[in-house]
Amino acid sequence: MSQEKVFHVGGVELHVENRTFGEDGGPAVRVFGDVEGKAVQLLRFDCFRKNPHYHYDPSGKNDQHPLDKATVPDSIGWTIQQLGHNLAAMLTTAGYDSVAAKVEQAAVAAVLPEVEAIMRG
Repeated sequence: MSQEKVFHVGGVELHVENRTFGEDGGPAVRVFGDVEGKAVQLLRFDCFRKNPHYHYDPSGKNDQHPLDKATVPDSIGWTIQQLGHNLAAMLTTAGYDSVAAKVEQAAVAAVLPEVEAIMRG
């Protein structure tokens, strides 16, 4: 995957790309939403080779959580599951109730096979 692919779906934008951070990197999904008329990054899932993790409100409080490879051996699969089933709850946890209330979970779930294919690219 050489460039970012953006999905405008279900009240959010999913930005799928390959990220590098120092000596680590891998596929990532950044979730953007409209907050008071501005596109704000609300969640980010970094499915890095060495240290996979996710962030609530990466542009603000940046609450980062590691994914333990022993309990989550497939960070891409875990990310797709969260986007497909827990997106609104995660947005609420990130502090974006107004965006969470508008999420169309079924519409987001419908694009996830393509998102996953790009990530596994």
